[in-house]
Amino acid sequence: MRLLLDVHHSRLAAERLCGAGHDVVAASGDPVLASLADDDLLRAATREGRAVVTENVADFDRIVRAWAAAGEHHAGVVFTSPRRFHRGSAAYPANLVAALQALLDGDPKDELDWVHWLS
Repeated sequence: MRLLLDVHHSRLAAERLCGAGHDVVAASGDPVLASLADDDLLRAATREGRAVVTENVADFDRIVRAWAAAGEHHAGVVFTSPRRFHRGSAAYPANLVAALQALLDGDPKDELDWVHWLS
C-alpha cells in the first residue's frame, strides 16, 4: 500500500515511514501537491495508486460519495482524527507514524474505493 499524506500532516511522518521501507509521500513536501484542491489531490493520489491520509473528513467524505455516484474510483482514503493526532501534542508525529505503520503492516488494501478510520 502506498500513501499520500494530506498537507496538514507532517512531512516528518512520511520520512519516518519511508525509512521503515514504506512508499509514503507528504503533500506538504511538494509545492504542486500542496497547492491542489482536495478533489485534485485525491485524483493525483489515485493516478499513483496511493491512498490519501487526511483529517479533512467533511470534504473527502463528500468527494468519495460524489465519485461513487459518478462511477469514479479512488485508491483509498484514511481518515485521521485531529484529537488523536493533534499536531501540537508531544506525541505527534510519532503516534501517527505508529498507527500508519500498523496499517501498512496489516492486510494490504488491493481493492479500490476503500475508506478506513485510523485509530
